Amino acid sequence: MFDPMSEEKLGKLNDKMEAILGLGKAPSQNIVFFHLLGSGKTMTVGEISGEVGLTSKATERAVAKLLEKELIQRAPFRARSYSCDSKEILLGLLVTVQSLRARLDKRGF
Repeated sequence: MFDPMSEEKLGKLNDKMEAILGLGKAPSQNIVFFHLLGSGKTMTVGEISGEVGLTSKATERAVAKLLEKELIQRAPFRARSYSCDSKEILLGLLVTVQSLRARLDKRGF
């Protein structure tokens, strides 16, 4: 049976989408987030910094901020490693697009 998303879950997804849009103002976070999202890998700070060309310190700060924003997660099976849940990001994007479409339809577009 279909279980519609709770208002709380929708709110959290919307918050994440807003946080993603705000990454443009934080270049290191933007680089790390999209690298983890695009690669689909679970990576350590050292691996991330080596692949994206940031210093370890800049990568550590970016990872800490992304964790705080809940845009990436600690990997449970590999110590000090991080990943990005692409399914959740996709779900958030689809919800955002659906909401935008509904608003445009109301305006007659």
